[in-house]
Amino acid sequence: MRLKNLLIAALSFLALPNTAISQQRCEATGIIIQLRPGVQPEALVRQLNAKWPTADFILKKTLSKRFNAYLLRAACERFSDLDLLRNEVAVVSALWDQAIEFRRDSVPNDTLFPTQWNLEKIRLPEVWSVAQGGRTTSGKEIVVAVLDNGFDLLHPDLQGNIWRNEQEDFDGQDNDFNDYPDDVYGWNFHDNNPLFPLTSSHGTNVLGVIGAEGNNVIGVSGMNWKVKMMLVHLENLSEAIPALEYVLEMRERYNASGGLEGAFVVVTNGSWGAPDPVFCSEFPLWGALYDSLGAAGVLSVAATTNNHNYDIDKVGDMPTSCPSEYLITVTASNNLDEKIDGLGFGKTTIDLAAPGDSIPTTTTGGTYRGSFSGASAACPQVSGPIALFYSLPCADLEELAEADPAAAARLVRDAILKGVEKLPSLKNRTTTGGRLNVYNSMKYLHSYCIAKPTEREAGRFDEIYIDGRGFVHVYPNPVQDKLTIAYSILDFQRLKFRVYNMLGQEMLPPILQQSSPFEPQVFEIDVSDWPSGTYFVNIFDFGQKISAKFVKL
Repeated sequence: MRLKNLLIAALSFLALPNTAISQQRCEATGIIIQLRPGVQPEALVRQLNAKWPTADFILKKTLSKRFNAYLLRAACERFSDLDLLRNEVAVVSALWDQAIEFRRDSVPNDTLFPTQWNLEKIRLPEVWSVAQGGRTTSGKEIVVAVLDNGFDLLHPDLQGNIWRNEQEDFDGQDNDFNDYPDDVYGWNFHDNNPLFPLTSSHGTNVLGVIGAEGNNVIGVSGMNWKVKMMLVHLENLSEAIPALEYVLEMRERYNASGGLEGAFVVVTNGSWGAPDPVFCSEFPLWGALYDSLGAAGVLSVAATTNNHNYDIDKVGDMPTSCPSEYLITVTASNNLDEKIDGLGFGKTTIDLAAPGDSIPTTTTGGTYRGSFSGASAACPQVSGPIALFYSLPCADLEELAEADPAAAARLVRDAILKGVEKLPSLKNRTTTGGRLNVYNSMKYLHSYCIAKPTEREAGRFDEIYIDGRGFVHVYPNPVQDKLTIAYSILDFQRLKFRVYNMLGQEMLPPILQQSSPFEPQVFEIDVSDWPSGTYFVNIFDFGQKISAKFVKL
């Protein structure tokens, strides 16, 4: 009997045209086929299997009853020529089923984008293919509080991304009863009014890095194509306390009112600090404010000193010596991934580096500059992605931000810090030893967002990311008919699955699945006609094998 089957297989193979089987075709997950009116797919499958018995055609699913379209599966290594199907009288058309190419433009059309070397360095365009910022999955408006001065509200690349307090009007009244009348765009804590004098260009430079409008055919692209930036003007250290408190109150109002008041501020940007070295322990209230902001769901990002090659661990700096778990501290690196000379560093105080050498951005007068440098330029390249991550298509992150804002803030913080690209030049000079890598940080959040609740509670998503491996989960187990395979991996790519019995015999042709970011990673196979016994599912990811065992009843 075995010899007879082998002979049939050999004769059937020889009967097929001698065409090369391309890798693309052999990786096909099926054949999309349209039949002529009145033709039943089950009848066609029987005819095809009688004609080419080794091809093992099966009807996988109905695509459209109206258009008589179906998805077939065949052993692609034994059937590679779709012209054979197209020549069948019952067939209108046939096409290999493959993973679609998502053609969303992840490279913005802003005229100065080609000069923004820093964005490619941190792999930001790869994240833009998934999210560009602005709103959460349910439509919440994401806000960055920018504590700085010199805001050009009329800059054409910024106007659309300036936050507006919808509860307030320019009428001299405190319409939202927060003790800041007319705080439509934020507040000027130096002059104690809602106006923003152009005392410098610094604030406009920072705004452009975080949120210059992307893909609008002009100027530069911010790290968020769409986002809302709350303006908080300050000039002296004494103004930092009420400024941070203002942000805190706006987020607390938002949390308490279910979004009807205040603002969904997720991060503050502080590209400034004390001019002389001082430890946070000398003014603990400042650090305590960062803790309070974090408890409400707001991370803070601070730039280290620009003009002194200080070891912050030894000499101090404000605010980057503050030990709050909700504060991320930043130094700057150049295009060679070296720390820029003269900037502060610290093995226990400065968390990471970000590009900060000749960064193109917006400046006052509706124009642009290509030389924004230092820790001031690096800082918004960390706060910007924090806001961007809240716009990822991850309902679990948004739900966490509602149920436990502090936990959501810590999760995003961990994504930033654990996603860094390790660099020899930053070893022992930052707590992470690395430079910002936004794509790696997105993968960290992806592990959280697709993990099962029990895995999230146990922190397994963190282990998955660090180990460079994923998981594969099969259910029901034991199984009688349909087996569901759910999986998580480190990267977004096509994966190969193989299913074996206890004797090491492969039960199916290799199954290739596309892993799309933040989409459910799950598929189903029919095992109803398999013999009872124990089987293994293997997933191959970056050359590593991850396995799961199941029992067929």
